[in-house]
Amino acid sequence: MPGFLIFLTAFIALITICEHRSRAKFREKFPPISDEEFMANCRPGTNPEIALKVRRMISESLAVDYERVYPSSRFVEDLGAN
Repeated sequence: MPGFLIFLTAFIALITICEHRSRAKFREKFPPISDEEFMANCRPGTNPEIALKVRRMISESLAVDYERVYPSSRFVEDLGAN
């Protein structure tokens, strides 16, 4: 049983390290942007009220910082939805 506990502790530590690296990569790839920058990256003719409301909903639903949600963000690959 002690061997299993050592293995389990090491496994949890490895998962924690991987999650930390993944978050660091995400923060590096998606620095915070303002609403103005967000809208500048949207397609021409995009309704700002709707686009920013959807941005807020995505942020809240996926527990991602609002400022790090981009118009080009992919749900699974970038924001971690699964």
